[in-house]
Amino acid sequence: MPLLQIGVKWGKEALEVEVDTSGTGLDLKTQLFSLTGVPPDRIKLMGLKGGKAVADDTALETCGLEELAKKNKKLMMMGSTAAVIQAPATEITFVEDLPEDEQMAASMKNFSPGLTNLGNTCYMNSCLQCLYAIPELRAALEETCGAGSSGDNSAGNNAGGRALATATRDLFNEIKTSNAAVTPFRFLALLRQLFPQFAQVGQGGVYSQQDAEECWSQIVGSLAREAPAIHDLFAIHLDMKLRSEETSEERVETLTQLTLKCNITIDVNHLGEGFKVALNEERELRSEIAGRDVVFRGNSLVSRLPPVLTAHLVRMFYKQASNLDAEGSAGNKAKILRSVTFPERLDMYEFVCDALKETLDPARRDKIEAEEIEAMARLKADPRAQLNAEVKAGTKEEADKALEAMKTGESSDIDGGSTKRVKTDESAGGAAPSAGAG
Repeated sequence: MPLLQIGVKWGKEALEVEVDTSGTGLDLKTQLFSLTGVPPDRIKLMGLKGGKAVADDTALETCGLEELAKKNKKLMMMGSTAAVIQAPATEITFVEDLPEDEQMAASMKNFSPGLTNLGNTCYMNSCLQCLYAIPELRAALEETCGAGSSGDNSAGNNAGGRALATATRDLFNEIKTSNAAVTPFRFLALLRQLFPQFAQVGQGGVYSQQDAEECWSQIVGSLAREAPAIHDLFAIHLDMKLRSEETSEERVETLTQLTLKCNITIDVNHLGEGFKVALNEERELRSEIAGRDVVFRGNSLVSRLPPVLTAHLVRMFYKQASNLDAEGSAGNKAKILRSVTFPERLDMYEFVCDALKETLDPARRDKIEAEEIEAMARLKADPRAQLNAEVKAGTKEEADKALEAMKTGESSDIDGGSTKRVKTDESAGGAAPSAGAG
């Protein structure tokens, strides 16, 4: 068995292989497989005279390996141990290749389908889309309305509430599984049957436009009466305390409601300002001391925040007829068009009672401390920004102190005491478990 020492270069590696020249190219590749792990069918050997490659059936005795060894030249090996990329098991279908009626469904598979407008029903559709976005509500409907619910509305208001809850559950299940717009015929029919104001018809026999808040209140109210879990999902508890300046009498009452009103006045520019107006109370109540109605004033504080907080911007009010209106004309609804801003993350801390504040304080402090640490890290990374921040505190002398403190790594001393940085951003301490739903 004639043996020959051949050098093989593979990438950055140099191999010395003792070759049996009585074999074939496949035998040499198999030998190289044992050294490199590259399968023989993926090995390509080059470097023979004339630029020829070593094929599987090449006779090693006559291919010129001996001459290559005498000249101290090496074979060049190519091949990788990485797995070969396989073709997909199933054919890839591109959206552009689908039928036209399937293209929209494929491109919208990550989004919920819309609801068909059945004639000025955008108010109802928007409420249903908001409610569908609450997973806890969908779970409560599944638990409350068993699979065997028929949705019959023949037993009065209670059966009507159950029918509406069942229709809501079925509609949400259809939205979950549908790839196209859903038409809420059954839900709309039940809504108009239970609440006839949504069946009002205007000129030309067209259904009238309606207020989305009224629709939301009727739907959520019905679902909350039907399922305690849904009631707890939206319920806000208010501690109301009123006092009469005339008789010094006090009235204390705990209220439960499903929305928190934001009253809009000429002075209201922000959601929180509207909450303050709505939580201030002024009522005429019967006085046991005076024996007549007297004015009680006070305010309400939130004692329970729900998982889902519904904020109602009160934009509709009843406008009484004026002297300029036609004789005999009645007042009508009018809309307040004033712009009211609101934050992406609502902090309810200033509107809650002391007992609830104690519950929120630990998480609130942790959040404020984390924001302080992050802010200081950003300032220390940019000394100019830190100096500018300290300059805002006062005079040049204080700025010099701030600069010196910055160099020594100490806090600045303003007004004879250590500077306290207090985060006043409204979003600070977002520990309140609230989220706007509508």
